[in-house]
Amino acid sequence: MSDLLGSTVEDLAGRRLGDVHDVRLVQNGPILGSWGAAFTVDALLVGPHAVGVRLGYGRSEVRGPWVARVTFEAIHGVLDAIAWHSIVAIQPGTILVRENQHQDDGPPDGRVLDAGLELLDRQILDPDGRMAGNVDDLTLSWRDGAATPFVSEILAGPGALSRRLGGRLGRWTGAIHQRLQDRHLEGPASMGFGIVSHLDEAVHVTVGYEDLPTYAVESWVRKRIVDRIPGS
Repeated sequence: MSDLLGSTVEDLAGRRLGDVHDVRLVQNGPILGSWGAAFTVDALLVGPHAVGVRLGYGRSEVRGPWVARVTFEAIHGVLDAIAWHSIVAIQPGTILVRENQHQDDGPPDGRVLDAGLELLDRQILDPDGRMAGNVDDLTLSWRDGAATPFVSEILAGPGALSRRLGGRLGRWTGAIHQRLQDRHLEGPASMGFGIVSHLDEAVHVTVGYEDLPTYAVESWVRKRIVDRIPGS
C-alpha cells in the first residue's frame, strides 16, 4: 500500500492530476480465513497536497465541524476517485491513468472503507484485548486472472513503517530495524488478513499475542537489548 500512497498521478498526456492521499477498498474479494471476503482495491483518492486532506477532509462522507470542512474544501476541493481499472502503469513515485479516469460506476457492492483513514495506523488487539502492534502497511496480492488486487496481509513494526515514512527518517528507521532484528527474521512482521475477526477503532485478530510475528520481534529486542540495560 505504501507504494501507492503519496504517488503522483498523471494522465497519458503528462498532466498532473494530484497525489494519492488514500486508497478506497471494497469487501468483495476472495474468502480469507475467519475474516471472510477480502478487501479489493476499488479506487485511488487523488487531490492536491493539503493539511485538510490528511485530516480526512475532502471526502464527501466526512463531515466534521462545519467551519473546518467548508474551509478545507474551499482550499483544496473534494478528492477525485480514480477507478483502479483506469490505471495504465505504476512506476516508482508515479501512476499513469487513462483520460477518462474518474470513477463513474454506481456504489460498489460490499463494505467500503478508505485504507489510510480507517485501517492504517490502527491498533492490533488479540482476543484478550492485548496490544500487538499497529497496522503500518498492507500487502496487496492478485488472484490468478483478477484485474484488481486484494489486501492479503497486514505489515507491522519499524520495517513496514519505514517505507511509509520515506526520506531520511524512513531510511534511518529501516536501518535501525535491520540492525536490531534477529538475523533469522527477514522483512517486517506480516500476518495474513484472514486472522482478522472484526474492525472498529482497532483491528481485532483471532490469534493470541504470543503467537503473532510482532511478538517475536519484540521478544528478541527485549531479551537481547532491553534486559541487558542496567536497571531495566
